[in-house]
Amino acid sequence: MYRIQGDVSKMERKLFLVVWRDACGGSSTGWRDMAEVCNQKIATVWSCGLIVHEDDDRLVICPHIIVENGEAVEGDAELAIPKDWVVSKRELFIDEQ
Repeated sequence: MYRIQGDVSKMERKLFLVVWRDACGGSSTGWRDMAEVCNQKIATVWSCGLIVHEDDDRLVICPHIIVENGEAVEGDAELAIPKDWVVSKRELFIDEQ
């Protein structure tokens, strides 16, 4: 289980913005000219959430977390991103002014 450090009310300090490159293609239906097929681009994606797992191969980010007694007990809409696809990872801070 992922333990949130410190006061749960300050959990936003543990949120991250992960910028990563994603494969694209296959969304068009039917036959297309090869020039159009070869013109597929790589998407740059921004994902925000709690990083619930990270190792040498992947980073798992989860934008929706249920917290009980300071512990993240359930999550939804998680995404496993290959580490080779990650461009940057930045902790998000909330201005409390």
